[in-house]
Amino acid sequence: MTQIGFSTPSYFNPISWLVRKITKSRTSHAWFKYYDQDFEMDMVMEAHELGFRLIPFERFKKHNEVVAIWSTSQNLQEGLKWAATWLGSAYDFGGLLGMAKVILGRILSRRWRNPTQNSKAMFCSEMAVSVLQLSGVPWARDLVASEVSPQDLMELFERQAALGDEVQTHDTGQSR
Repeated sequence: MTQIGFSTPSYFNPISWLVRKITKSRTSHAWFKYYDQDFEMDMVMEAHELGFRLIPFERFKKHNEVVAIWSTSQNLQEGLKWAATWLGSAYDFGGLLGMAKVILGRILSRRWRNPTQNSKAMFCSEMAVSVLQLSGVPWARDLVASEVSPQDLMELFERQAALGDEVQTHDTGQSR
């Protein structure tokens, strides 16, 4: 089962700190956890500051505070296969910067688009929303991937659970 996780670094990271400060969030990162049959372990696929990568979940936990892990009744394999084609690509720092304008628009009760979204790179929650959409998750269909923060996405999972949708939270220390 593929799961979506939310975290923040366990050490000071200026980008994470800024994301949490601007979005008033307890999380600054979204990623996917899945069991890799070739490696025979849980792996994390993420759009990270160092680029789009794959890392063992046990190693990931050593450097990150896992805030929440969720799953949905929809199979996310199609979206995850698509995301795998991005492995090795750059992180979308420009798109992340453009999120500041999106958040400012929200504060001012306006809807402003992300002006710096890059079609050749992604930031973490943009990747996560794209995977959910490509996997056919109905409540993710109308989201604009380049305008969703990790906190927005985590709150969406929480709302879906409250509505009785088929989403489930998992133990953050779960390794399979």
